Amino acid sequence: MIENIETLAALSEAGTMTKAGTRLRISQSAVSKRIDALESAMGRKLVEPVGRRVRLTAAGIQLLEKTAPFMAALKEAVAVESPVQAGRLVIGISESILSSWGSRVLAGVAQAIPQMELVINAHRSPVAIDHVRSGEYMLALCADRGEYSADVKSEPLVDEPMVLVPSGLEPFQLRRDTTVPVITIEPHASTWVHLKPRIRALSVRWNIHIETEQTLQSFAGIAQMARCGFGHGLVPLGIARALGISDRGLIRFPEPGLSRPIALVGRSTTFARPIVRSFHSILRKTIPSNLMSCPENI
Repeated sequence: MIENIETLAALSEAGTMTKAGTRLRISQSAVSKRIDALESAMGRKLVEPVGRRVRLTAAGIQLLEKTAPFMAALKEAVAVESPVQAGRLVIGISESILSSWGSRVLAGVAQAIPQMELVINAHRSPVAIDHVRSGEYMLALCADRGEYSADVKSEPLVDEPMVLVPSGLEPFQLRRDTTVPVITIEPHASTWVHLKPRIRALSVRWNIHIETEQTLQSFAGIAQMARCGFGHGLVPLGIARALGISDRGLIRFPEPGLSRPIALVGRSTTFARPIVRSFHSILRKTIPSNLMSCPENI
């Protein structure tokens, strides 16, 4: 029954039998058989076709909602009690963090805790957090400052500065009583959910109007478009540095500056585990120096 519910959850996220099978490392027919067995046990349809994809019925959604806390707790209990899993840490990390300073930071933490087996998965922040909720991942390192249920918490780590990559890398000054059109991240991104009200409030304080001209799904793409003259790009400092853009060529915002919150998200019981406490402690000490340091070639 448990593996059948896991299959239903995978199918809900993947949208097709083939993709769900790939994720679970089983055949498409095995996915179909598990879903059929679950539907027979429940006495109702749990999935329905939509074109070439499938989606959960109301009964399927209700089943996952009711079983999700149990499944997450079960996976965590197995991880805690299994000697093989004791030093294994499965985390999700924001793609923009991993592609900038995150890899360097995690390499340092892994070196400091040699007994830890670190399994890294890259996602957008909301997806990584969803995997923590479901019990698939133990932690998520992402752009976040949310409030969750009592069993899931967000531990702030650092505020990463946001900067402007000037169009064509041609420097300019932010002047009062002006409008600055920018290319920025898509509206549903965790970073933008945090930045939007901050920009609105600080624009009044600075007397500078930041206007969204275009949105993209990738900070790296925004920085590259700005570099090539498509417009000014609003990106995290780490992304600009990772792409080799000189700090001298970046535009900083007036005081108090603009930043995005970086946090470690996990279940309260997960944070209590010794290996996680060590990981969290070293991560907090390592991130600021790696984020704020400026490589010699930049």
